[in-house]
Amino acid sequence: MRCDQDRGLTPQAQALLAGCGKKHFTGRSETVNAVLSNHRQSVDVLVPVVEPCVRQEPSGRSYSGMFGDEYPLYKYTFREGDVFYEEVQAEPWSSGPVFFLALQDEDGNWVAETLWPEEDIENA
Repeated sequence: MRCDQDRGLTPQAQALLAGCGKKHFTGRSETVNAVLSNHRQSVDVLVPVVEPCVRQEPSGRSYSGMFGDEYPLYKYTFREGDVFYEEVQAEPWSSGPVFFLALQDEDGNWVAETLWPEEDIENA
């Protein structure tokens, strides 16, 4: 069967985008059952919140599949001001296009640690 195949971003790119959240507590608590000093009891615990450090939004760009389907590409803005864009790194054919995405900076330079290895693309 012929179809579009989206490999998306590498695990390294996903880790870059997800790994920088800052954990803090809001003051909201929940009651949980816990074993403390070998006794079961209900205790109130603070609920942690992970504040994202990256804002994801559509970049206004997209790529097309073999049947004309449009897939959006995203823009990622870091809290510190860095901006990265998803782009199609490669699209080899294997019963349809296989889309490999990676990140570029604002100047259009590839972010090296987010690129797919050649062997992954060749073996698609």
